[in-house]
Amino acid sequence: MRAKFTLPQTPNPKVLQGVDALKEGREYIVLEVLSHNGGGTAFRVEFITGEGPALFDSRVFTVTCHRLPPTWQYFQFETGSFALRPQPWSQVGFWESYYEHEAHALEIYETEKQKILSSS
Repeated sequence: MRAKFTLPQTPNPKVLQGVDALKEGREYIVLEVLSHNGGGTAFRVEFITGEGPALFDSRVFTVTCHRLPPTWQYFQFETGSFALRPQPWSQVGFWESYYEHEAHALEIYETEKQKILSSS
């Protein structure tokens, strides 16, 4: 799945959070979709190659390729929220380990990211 960033015309700070890191008109590979119960969907994208991903409000993107990566699975949480992402990224504590730069998490991230990139 790919999506192009277009700066939205909204004063909503929640929608605009972090968009300064994105480049206008650039197409990004969506690594994960996270939908929160009660509102809001986010796309996880790598905004600087090799610097790691971040979540951005999906409303700042236009999907340009709707094909879903074959490694994505559906995960529903007790809150009613759900995610579409590779199974290893749903392990408890994965993202915390990743952002703490633990070697095993970094390796899992890179392996799954490459699978997504090769199918996009």
